[in-house]
Amino acid sequence: MVPNSYGEHWPLILRADNVSKLAGIVDDVHDLKVLVVDDKANMRRTVKSMLRAMGFHKFADADDGDVALRMIESEPFDMVICDWNMPRMKGVSILREIRKDKKYDDMPFLMVTGEVEESRVAESIEAEVDAYIIKPFQIQTLEEKLIQILSKRRAPSALDLLFKEAEEHRSHAQYGMAHKALDKAAQIRPRSPMLHYQRGLVFEAERKPAEAEKCFALAKQIGPLFIRAHDKLAHIHQARGRTAEVCNILQEAIKVSPNNANRQIRYGRALLVEKRYEEARKAFKKAISLDKDNQNRKLAIGQTYLQHNLVADAEGVFKQFVEEHPNNTEAYNRLGMVLRKMGKHDEAIKYYRHALTLNPQDQNLHFNLARVYIEINRKDMSSVHLRKALEIDPGFNEARNLLAQMKTGEY
Repeated sequence: MVPNSYGEHWPLILRADNVSKLAGIVDDVHDLKVLVVDDKANMRRTVKSMLRAMGFHKFADADDGDVALRMIESEPFDMVICDWNMPRMKGVSILREIRKDKKYDDMPFLMVTGEVEESRVAESIEAEVDAYIIKPFQIQTLEEKLIQILSKRRAPSALDLLFKEAEEHRSHAQYGMAHKALDKAAQIRPRSPMLHYQRGLVFEAERKPAEAEKCFALAKQIGPLFIRAHDKLAHIHQARGRTAEVCNILQEAIKVSPNNANRQIRYGRALLVEKRYEEARKAFKKAISLDKDNQNRKLAIGQTYLQHNLVADAEGVFKQFVEEHPNNTEAYNRLGMVLRKMGKHDEAIKYYRHALTLNPQDQNLHFNLARVYIEINRKDMSSVHLRKALEIDPGFNEARNLLAQMKTGEY
């Protein structure tokens, strides 16, 4: 008996028929290298003990997602068993990162979670998880999941093989061959959302947006939880300037899978275009809460507010950012631009001058500070900073032109 993270004990005894079934599917189980990821050491030990009882011999473990990601990038693994909740990097974030690389397309990934939420399941599926398992679990349950995953990977269905074939042809611009593979898939399962999604991808690659739109819409209709179809439809509507439709589609997708920060950002931007400001603020706030450590995302949200002339919102985002990241001079630069636009010149000068103590060789800080000084009729100080910007970057033509305009009174 092995204690789990809840203080319970899980039996490590396997039924003989289960052992033979696993061995029949994976005759080289002892050669497979498994990465076990969990921030709790006793949980890692428990899972490895279960795997050992099933016949696995090769293990490695990581205490958080960031460590696991570095290990995956540096050494080969045959499978990952990963906890969802970890302090630094969630399991779903690891999954998204490794699925970005085609090297790891076929790496089996089992997600372990302590909560049963539709949004969490949808987020895992969207990130292309192979299966998930709910804690606490029996060894038989873990084994059944592994049999399910490895069976599919070792002996994919005819339908999966045809989808794979279509993807391969599409990646080599063999669009006719891709359509033929999908025609065969349609004979097996004509109402498959993946079938119509794959067909839409081929039409998209052929630059046939109308046909692609119909396919993605059909995939969405057949499979309302098939989020990738929603995203593709939103992209098509965005390209055609149909922001109201973009809002409607992304709203549907967010109801199914609300924890995707990128989708919340896209939704917020579309809402701003439609002048649905309060809803946009909620979407951006949600995006920040989902990805608190992503500095670029926060800066992008502030810039988006600025582009829509929502200067008070931009000011709030940038001020919070510089409080959290006091050494980020780009944030000070953007905050200064917002304050200048709001007519808060003294405050803008204060932030620009502080930023210059952090990076006195930033020509953009000098240039933007010069513009503030011009607006309050301090041309002497403006000239000082424009000359400094040109000293740092002699090719800074915008600074050179502004200095010339000041001399002739054209500014």
